[in-house]
Amino acid sequence: MNHTNFVIDGDQLDLDDKDGHTFKGFGYLSCNNSSRLLLDYKWEHEDSYNQILQILFGGKHPLMRMIKLEMGDDGNTSSGTEPATMRSADDAANVKRGAGFQLAADAKELQPALKTAILRWGEPGFLRKLWVNVKSADPDKLVPESAFEPMYQWYKRTIVAAYQEYGYLIDYVDPDRNETKHPMVQWIKWFADRIANDRTAFPAKFPIDQYNRIKIIAADQNYERDFGDMMIADKQLRDKVAAVGFHYNTDDGTNKPFTKLADDLQHEVWYSEGIAPMTFGKYRVKASNGDGIGGKQSGLDVANRLIKSYVNSRRSFYIFQPAVSAYYPGVNYSHKELIAASRPWSGHFEVDNVGLQCMKHFSDFAKAGWADEGAWRYLTSACDSGVGGTENLDHNREAPSYLTLMAPDKQNFSVIMVNDSSQTRTYHVAIKNVNLAPNQKLVVWESIGPENSDQDYDTNLKRVREKLEITAGMVNIVVNPHSIVTATTLSLENDDEVAYHRVESRHDDYTLGIDGDNRILYEDDFSYAKYPNNYLSSRGNTPRYTADQGGAFEIVKSKGKNVLQQMITEDQRALDWEYSFAPNFTIGDDKWTDYAVNVSMKFDHQTIQNSPTGNYFGIGLRELTDVNGRLESAPYVFKLYTDGLCELVKEDRVVKLAHVDQLALTKTHQIRFSANGNNLEAAVDGKVVFNFTDTDNPKFSGRVKIGCGYYHTQIEKLVIKKAATGSSLISRRLDDLDDAISYTGDWNHVCGLGNTKWNRTLSYGTGSDQQPTTVSFDFAGSGFSLIGKQKADCHLKVVVDNQVLAWNMQPQMAEDRTENSLFTGLSTGEHHVEITVVDGTYTLDAVEWLV
Repeated sequence: MNHTNFVIDGDQLDLDDKDGHTFKGFGYLSCNNSSRLLLDYKWEHEDSYNQILQILFGGKHPLMRMIKLEMGDDGNTSSGTEPATMRSADDAANVKRGAGFQLAADAKELQPALKTAILRWGEPGFLRKLWVNVKSADPDKLVPESAFEPMYQWYKRTIVAAYQEYGYLIDYVDPDRNETKHPMVQWIKWFADRIANDRTAFPAKFPIDQYNRIKIIAADQNYERDFGDMMIADKQLRDKVAAVGFHYNTDDGTNKPFTKLADDLQHEVWYSEGIAPMTFGKYRVKASNGDGIGGKQSGLDVANRLIKSYVNSRRSFYIFQPAVSAYYPGVNYSHKELIAASRPWSGHFEVDNVGLQCMKHFSDFAKAGWADEGAWRYLTSACDSGVGGTENLDHNREAPSYLTLMAPDKQNFSVIMVNDSSQTRTYHVAIKNVNLAPNQKLVVWESIGPENSDQDYDTNLKRVREKLEITAGMVNIVVNPHSIVTATTLSLENDDEVAYHRVESRHDDYTLGIDGDNRILYEDDFSYAKYPNNYLSSRGNTPRYTADQGGAFEIVKSKGKNVLQQMITEDQRALDWEYSFAPNFTIGDDKWTDYAVNVSMKFDHQTIQNSPTGNYFGIGLRELTDVNGRLESAPYVFKLYTDGLCELVKEDRVVKLAHVDQLALTKTHQIRFSANGNNLEAAVDGKVVFNFTDTDNPKFSGRVKIGCGYYHTQIEKLVIKKAATGSSLISRRLDDLDDAISYTGDWNHVCGLGNTKWNRTLSYGTGSDQQPTTVSFDFAGSGFSLIGKQKADCHLKVVVDNQVLAWNMQPQMAEDRTENSLFTGLSTGEHHVEITVVDGTYTLDAVEWLV
């Protein structure tokens, strides 16, 4: 039992299949605002920006071989708004908006052979009417051919602009919509012909011949797989489409079309969007389930997906969505990344070293790429996966899972084996018809979790476990529970890029504004006088530290000075991919607590559309979770309408109304909204309109949201300052599974949860008379808070420095990421805390230190 036999036969390596079976490694998908904050890393801490790019794209064994860019439409496409490169049919394409095209250019500086690809999420407003039926059940019939050329021009002008601005030409284009349910075959064919034969209206010295050879990738479906059948049935379509890709499903269609496309017809098949590991491995090793570095949505799970997707549907390429999460956590799909980069002011970022090394078990031991680059190939006959599931491979994990990659000259090979079960598996491997060196040994590299709680989480990552003799063409390879192994003929023990080193940011983190003068946490007049002259132009006029969640906010000149303006009117609204809400952006630090937001703003009184209630200005306080990309994702929102109506909104419910008489729309107004403890105050032009005390599970920390209607609303200055001189800030946040937190008694530690939990982890402690259920930690500051969704009654005993603060405290009923218990007023300094769950079940997500 748990023994598997297979043969590595070099004669089975197909060298004539073009790119149907070349190992292409991994790709980086930049989309839906996910790379946005990298623009700020580049300007504020260029060394951090370069370090991130080096991790992913640099070195002798680069992990990433492509950047895929999803062109935005100025609407939220799940984690934020990616700006459109064009906003009218007459626009010159602006590829400096957003981070994607610039990111690709910088990555290609490290890796000139890096491939690029583009497709679109939805349609910018100027294409909305022409393409409205793309969301129908039969877009191929209902979208008129007259709509094709305007859409093609958007793609063409964007490709040309990227070449003119950054000097590279896109390699692959998907003409269809991202995750279409109904591929537009006629449009794909039309587009393929148009791009292959277009010879006019190009700038001087543009490489037209190369442009005509841009390859088509289609149809980027999500779960659906009928495009594979369409390709098999339609030779004309096959002739025009070089690569096929689909998302979030390891399996082929019923008639195995993708396998046939690769095996029989030499087409590339891509896993053109897949998850990155969720919950960093340093936390996973502490989960109560005993899976170590494995489990659902872990690095081992993703490695299994790579293997199974090749075995079942011949996917030879896996693209991460996202590889880097350079957005503020709390948006949709948070905590799903190899690198988390949301702290541009400090330059700090975090790397999932476990997830990264699981992927490097593939890319470090085989040359990834395309046939003309000498890429290694999948040896199909020596690949297999019986792990259960089509996406999360979280059952039947004890089944075999292995993949063999071989050099075209058959002199070297690597076998990657994943065992995410609790039982050891042994592989008995026969090797023949391979050009091995005399006395060739197999070097076995292993990544596995720590052996005990005294070891660091990464003690056993990517280390040489042993060297195996190949005896009479046979070798036995043992794969331990919850581990990944690469057995290779390559001698890389002395390659410093292959040997494991913990990858960390060179910068310590700090709370934005913690050392600010005059209580200032952040201020911006959008002039950026201390920056170089090309600061704004190089960023497409993107303001510092903002992340759009709806609409588009850019800096423009107004009466001789820079102002921040919302650019999208109702007429320019996108034909959304799914849905998006009114224009809004997020800014600031989720470690802010008591603060006041002061905004100098001016309404757009010239654009006539909608009704007066559609033209408003709003400020949201203490936002931590923003799954839908709304202004009202902030728990507290103040809104001022052009008719003078004022609303105070708590958690989507209007709790107070007021009115400002004779509000002059032609004037600049001063809006202030503050939170101090559980007290909220809003003022317009110095006059207080609301004063509200929240006594119903108040929220105490989070970022700032600012939003408006689909108008050209302008912001002249933004100042965020502490609510009072002595207002506290959160100096540090510890995840519940951080090494600095200790537990005793009845706790259940869970990983891989939803994206509204910090790092997708939670710890549940149940009170017991038999053995105390405790959690303890040390902190430095004047207070601390306990974070976690609390829905059932429980009681806690809280002891600080051996003094009882509370014998039988009941935490408040809290939502995800919010405080269920808050303790302030301690002497500033170092403290030891021990909390006992007296009765009931208590939920802990994180611990925060207050200073």
